[in-house]
Parts: sequence; C-alpha cells; structure tokens
Amino acid sequence: MKKLTFNGTEFNVIQHTGQPYLTLQEVAQALYAKDKGGVQSDTPFNRVRKLYRRHADEFRADMTALVKMQTVGGVQEVRIFSLRGCHLLGMFARTHVAKEFRAWALDALDEYLNEGKGWQQEFNRAWLQYTSERAMASLCGKGLRRWQGKRGPLLNKANEAAGNAQIVIPL
Repeated sequence: MKKLTFNGTEFNVIQHTGQPYLTLQEVAQALYAKDKGGVQSDTPFNRVRKLYRRHADEFRADMTALVKMQTVGGVQEVRIFSLRGCHLLGMFARTHVAKEFRAWALDALDEYLNEGKGWQQEFNRAWLQYTSERAMASLCGKGLRRWQGKRGPLLNKANEAAGNAQIVIPL
C-alpha cells in the first residue's frame, strides 16, 4: 500500500493482522494539531486518548490494538487504529477537520480493500487466450506451428498475472 497522507500529515502505515493501522499519535496530529477550539492545555495526543477512552466500548477488536513499537523513549506499547477505527475517532471528534478526516479514512479504506483486485481479471484474460490458442493448434496443422511460437509468451503472461495474486489471510 502506498503512503497515506491527510492535510500534510504523513502516516507511517503499520501492517497488523494484514490490515493497515495508524498510531494514535499520528491520528491526533491529523485531528487536533491545527484546532483552534477546545481546551488549549491538552496536547492533541491527550485529546485523542481521552476521546478513545470515553468511547472504548464502541471499538471492535479489529479497530484498535496495543502493539510494542520502538519509540524515541525505547520500546513501548503504542495504541494503533485501523482505518475503520480512525473513521470512528473522526465521528467522535469535534474539530473543523473531523468531517474531512472521516471521508479520507473511508476513501483510504476503500482503496486498500480494492487494491490488487485487477490481477484476477488479468489472469482470466491471459489464461483464456492461452487455452483458446492451444485449442486452435490442435484443430489444424498450420495452427500447431503458430502455437509453438505463441505458447511461451502466452504462458509467461498467464504466470505473471498469477504471480500478482497476493492473497492476505488474516489470522
């Protein structure tokens, strides 16, 4: 998956259970860094942490997790959120960018879910072309010589399309 960026905040995507997750710190930067309203004494990190704690019962297990990560202060447990979890945080946040953030999280999720689906259509086309050419070769003598020249490239094309299939099975 490519880098995710929202309003100048570039996220370091963490792969967890086969899904992209973002850290609480980075989500806080996106939601509250430029916010003019609210309690000014709270950092964006604390605001999102409190927001999550108030609504923790609404987050499913696949929306957030605690993982050990290397930070500036050493290895620590860090709260991460899936794109669905980020969308839910955006629903609870009351900032001027929350609406944009919610839409961005859904768009990023759609893009992630649809990423790589074109390989199957590509493989089906290549395999259909390979098998139909092979069938024509067996019908007539002239087709056999042509088939011998086309067989390698067609099979390579089908194998390449099959190689693009990267199936992720969440455990």
